[in-house]
Amino acid sequence: MADMTRRSAPRTRHDADRRTRYFAVMSFERFIAARRTVGFEIANRILVRAADRILAAMQAGSVGRIGHDTIEFTFRAADAAAARNDLAGCLTLLERRLEIGGVSFQLTGTVAFAAIPTGQAAITDELFDAVIATLSGDDAGSGRIRHVDPALPIPVQLDDLALLRALPGALAGNELTLVYQPKLDCRTGLHLSAEALLRWVSPRFGAVNTLRMITLAERTGMIRDVTLWVIRQVLRDLAVLEAAGQPLTVFVNMSGPLLADQAFMTEVMRLIAGTPPRVGIEITETSVIEDPEAAIETLAALAAAQIPVAIDDFGSGLSSLAYLKRLPVNELKIDKMFVSQLTSSNRDPLIVRASIDLAHAMDMTVTAEGVEDAMCQSLLQVMGCDALQGYHISRPVPLPDLIAFLRTRGEERPARRAPAGTVRLVRGGSTQG
Repeated sequence: MADMTRRSAPRTRHDADRRTRYFAVMSFERFIAARRTVGFEIANRILVRAADRILAAMQAGSVGRIGHDTIEFTFRAADAAAARNDLAGCLTLLERRLEIGGVSFQLTGTVAFAAIPTGQAAITDELFDAVIATLSGDDAGSGRIRHVDPALPIPVQLDDLALLRALPGALAGNELTLVYQPKLDCRTGLHLSAEALLRWVSPRFGAVNTLRMITLAERTGMIRDVTLWVIRQVLRDLAVLEAAGQPLTVFVNMSGPLLADQAFMTEVMRLIAGTPPRVGIEITETSVIEDPEAAIETLAALAAAQIPVAIDDFGSGLSSLAYLKRLPVNELKIDKMFVSQLTSSNRDPLIVRASIDLAHAMDMTVTAEGVEDAMCQSLLQVMGCDALQGYHISRPVPLPDLIAFLRTRGEERPARRAPAGTVRLVRGGSTQG
């Protein structure tokens, strides 16, 4: 994001009148892709030049912030029609070709705007969200200049920036929750572990896609706060499980970029080491492939702290077997894309059986995910699969429902400790559920 302080256009004779103040956000088509081509420095200079053109075009306007492909600004106009006319002239000015650092560039913009209520100095979250939602709308007939009419319902579609602005409040206000999907051990018939999956149901936005939330948090660094919240909540839930006589091992998802963050991983180990090893960690295979030596070093430290580790999406990257023989692994999880077609495909049963045989030959246990029916469960058990996970076993459920689920199956059992230094390999599957 370009570092730009608030700037204003020169004062005019109209400044003393009572014209309406408007807030606007302008985005530029295909600018993120162009930014990767020309580089951040030139791209930021292009946006700053665009901001100068906005100031030149809009009377009594001011630019407040420049984003990756957006510019936020305020201006004054007699009414919405006049504001629309001024913005049309602004877009025409912006479309004049720019040349910066030997690169020729032509901007194509879309802008959404709304009136700022009289007497209101700051841009409220509600006004900001309404403008962003209108800017991000898919209505092809809305055109390149989009007015937020206060008499109409605010669009429910929100862009990434609006969600990021709301995420800190969601963390502080306990809007995030966890659900758990248990795994069935085929030999004992018990559910010995579960995966914690994050959910966000916002009072303002409704249910937020978890993968989208995690991706955005990774881009901004907020993934650290989110992950620490998850781990702390899992520890609280584990205490409830222990008191209920259900001592499960719970795995939480760890974002790949955090694996190389030594300070963060030290904080994670401080939180969950030194207690019964009931918290496991899942990381993606890509985080191992990007920096294998650092990843292996971190895995070794986690294993030494008796923290089980899961490698998610294993097999989706390169040189999987080369990494497999180097990692201290004791469990292989077969991706649901193979399991879901187990009873209808000719090739998938061969792949599943070969995976089970390979894992057993390497002294690993095997878990199959995506088990959706009794026939699939029976076939996997005949093949020698060690554990099963999927909707036929249990959907992801809140903690009280998890305890009730386990109790209905008579799974009252004494506390058990997971093997020290266990590292668990997971192949495929969703990191966020």
